[in-house]
Amino acid sequence: MRLTTTLALLGFLGFGLSGANAQDENDEERLAEEALEAAGGIQVAKASAAAEDAARAPVTTLEVALKAGQPMLYGMDFERLWSWGPTKMAPTGLLEKKRLMELAVGECKVHYVRVAINGGAELVEGTFDESAYDDILEVMTLCKEANPDVKFFASPRPIKEAVKSAPWGMFPVWIADDEKYTDSKGREKWKKGFFKPEKAGDYMVRYLKFMQSKGFTITYLDLKNESCIRLRPAALAIMAKRIKAAMGDEAPLLLAPSSFDYMIGGAWLDEAGKWPGTGFIDIVSTHNTRGEQSGDLDEFVKRARKMKKAVWNTEFHAIRGPDNEAAANTQYLFKQIRGGVSGINDWLSLGNEKKDYKMFRTMNDGSLEVMRIYYIYKQLVNTSNEGHYYATTIPDGLTSTVAFIKGNVMTVWLLNGSDTAVEAVPVTIGGRRIQGETVKMMSWTPDNVREGTVDQLAVTSENSFTVDVGAQSLICFEFNLK
Repeated sequence: MRLTTTLALLGFLGFGLSGANAQDENDEERLAEEALEAAGGIQVAKASAAAEDAARAPVTTLEVALKAGQPMLYGMDFERLWSWGPTKMAPTGLLEKKRLMELAVGECKVHYVRVAINGGAELVEGTFDESAYDDILEVMTLCKEANPDVKFFASPRPIKEAVKSAPWGMFPVWIADDEKYTDSKGREKWKKGFFKPEKAGDYMVRYLKFMQSKGFTITYLDLKNESCIRLRPAALAIMAKRIKAAMGDEAPLLLAPSSFDYMIGGAWLDEAGKWPGTGFIDIVSTHNTRGEQSGDLDEFVKRARKMKKAVWNTEFHAIRGPDNEAAANTQYLFKQIRGGVSGINDWLSLGNEKKDYKMFRTMNDGSLEVMRIYYIYKQLVNTSNEGHYYATTIPDGLTSTVAFIKGNVMTVWLLNGSDTAVEAVPVTIGGRRIQGETVKMMSWTPDNVREGTVDQLAVTSENSFTVDVGAQSLICFEFNLK
């Protein structure tokens, strides 16, 4: 049954499992140099694209393509739980945990939840402290209660979260083989050792079997979390082989490189393509930790498509508010989707009271605050998760547009992030036909509520309608197709 489910997910995402194999003698310095060279090339490419954009013909109509783009999957991120339990700011911790999960995965029908692999459970080789997973298991239990169909995506949590004095890394020091020493000035330092992929693979297997013993299946597994310079493709291929050999048909789909940005990740994928190949990766993953300075997303996606792999952003750092910026910030989310990314989750869905840009906040009195960006994300998820993206034109004056079809439900999004209204924008959906004489219109404007407002707009024909898009406004049209 597990193998059937895995194959179904692979089919939905359009995976291929082939990869080239050729020896490569790369080193860390060369990878870093290539990333810097790529950064220079990106600036030239962007300048060229900007010149082409300025010279293009005017676009007055939003047109939706007939051909389906990539399938879409969305998630929530509870990998770190800084605002879950008691803190100095919120001594009681979050008092509305059940409500949080009902909102995060019950009302918002995400495909998966990202959770942590906690190295604090195995700080000493051969020991296992189950209590290190108490909070994580509480999160997972509440998730399943709110949505029995939700999947789990596990990612190694930085070991410094368990041991403050530990070096930066995603595995216990006995796997990283790091050694502590005292320098000539009496300062405690760490010397990096030789990473042990066999032990890392076995560590992952123990984690997966522990979760099974608690009644949870891990559907997706990060082989690593950033650390591209140290954790190279050859080592991860060994890890993957051990995981798949031990777990058989119950092995999760494996993600890599979950890189810090697209430049470093692209260089890592190039190395993997030469040696040991990319067949051990099921899903190509990245983060955009440096925001718009993370490199060329298009080039990263091209690499993955050559490998016949789906692309996920497993720490997307721009699903964010605060409330007065939430609508405008969807331009970065839409850019990911327009660029070919098919799996997206934010980075840490829950924050403290100060973090007014998060979807959810634990207030100092322990109450839960739900922010505007959550309601926008919820609308996107509930109308396109497990559906497909369709390319759209961007009419002059608008910031971005996207469209999706899930079953017979179509959604078309228009963002005007400028201070000038754009009037009478025609929207045409090609050869498809709208069911009914009106379309549902959900809007977020500078002066409406966090949840947005719902209206109806009359169609101009069975496959088109015209809309005025106010300044600093986000609109989602939702309608059934005949």
